[in-house]
Parts: sequence; structure tokens; C-alpha cells
Amino acid sequence: KQWYQRRVRGSQLDRDSQSVLGAEQWRWLDGELREDPTALTILGTGLPLLTDRSYLDKWLLYPMERERLLGLLSRRPNTVVLSGDSHFAEMQCSNTTRGPLFEVQSSGMTHNCLDWIPDILCRYYIKYVSECPGCIAEPYIDLNYGALTLHWADGEGGSSRVIMEIRGRNGVEMHYVLDLADGVNTAGEHCPPSHQVEHQIVWQLCAVSLLSLVLLLLFYLTTYLIIALYARILVYRRFDKPHAE
Repeated sequence: KQWYQRRVRGSQLDRDSQSVLGAEQWRWLDGELREDPTALTILGTGLPLLTDRSYLDKWLLYPMERERLLGLLSRRPNTVVLSGDSHFAEMQCSNTTRGPLFEVQSSGMTHNCLDWIPDILCRYYIKYVSECPGCIAEPYIDLNYGALTLHWADGEGGSSRVIMEIRGRNGVEMHYVLDLADGVNTAGEHCPPSHQVEHQIVWQLCAVSLLSLVLLLLFYLTTYLIIALYARILVYRRFDKPHAE
């Protein structure tokens, strides 16, 4: 009930005053992240943290809460955030004072945006209209799930690393390796280059053509209904008049 009231009351007008986490949860999280830094920190959250895509339910809708969480995470090196609730998958990165902050965003395993939006429109909008400056790989639209694989150094010269993956029906669809060799000293490191979207003219022409076709069909349907209604009225009036003797 409290969750429902918070979502309804804060849906439009007073996001700044809303809390994603309660006071007790914030105290616990603050205490955990104040501990001595570890080689790797993993945080799970139900909402995407780094994204600014306009149509998603995300932490950015609660700006004060988001800044608070980002401030806590900036204390930790080698931080990976796991999130979802977006109906597609992507990997993002943001630079902090302690080095890169990564987010692996995956969903869903049974449903995605293709369930209620035509395939071509869903893919075109996510890849080319709603761009993602922090993405380090091309978004994956089909059914998927995320996976983290940890490899710890064995003390014989090997390096610790975490493998971040998005897996689909055909195996690994997205892949990135975070090297943990530097331990907690990552302040001078930066995010990998962001994924540059190549605007394919074919996709753009297909989307414009499909939209134009829909509008044209609506125009013809509206015109047909108006003409049919007008003709019916004329016929009714003609035969409804009394016949002259």
C-alpha cells in the first residue's frame, strides 16, 4: 500500500519529495558503502540508474534520490550496478571520482517491447531516436538476461576480472570485461568509448514510409466515412419527403 501511494502521489508533480528507499534502507546502504573499499562492489536495483531515456521508469525521475545514490557509489572503485525493468538490454558507464561506474541493464526473459510495439518501430526508436550517450554497446532488443562471471587471481601472476554479459536465445549478445588488477586504485581510469550509433538511412526511410502509410490510411478511412454518412443523409431526406398528389 505504501509503495502504491508513493508511486501515485509522486508520478507527476512532486518527484523531488519522493523516496525510492526508506530512511532505514538509506542508513543501511550508507553504512555498507562507508566500509573499506573492496576489489569489486555489486549493487542490484529494480530501476535503471544511469539511463536518461525519456520513456522508462528510472532513478532519474527521482533526481534527489538518484544524486544521493550516485554520491554513495562514488566512494567505491570497480562498481557494477545490475538493473532491469526496461524490456530491452544495454550496458552503460559513467565516470566518477573513484573510476568508472558500470551498469548492466537486462530484461526481460519472457516479455519485451516487441510484444506490444511493431518490431521495426521498437528497434528503430530504441537504437536511433532514444539514443544513449553512456552506452558502451548497441542495445539488445530480444528476450535476454544478464550474467556476471568473476575470475579471481590465483596468486601466480593472473589478474582478477569480472565478465559482464547479456545473453539471448543464441548465446552471448553483449560482452565486456572489467579488469580488477589495480584493486582499489581506479581513480585515474575512465569509461570505455561510448557506442556510436550509425543512423541507417534504410531504417529511417522505412519508419517514415510506415508512418506515412498509416496516416494516409487514416485519411482515406475518415474521408470514406464522411462521404458515406453524407450520402446516407441525402438518401434519407429524399425518400422521407411526402409524395405530391
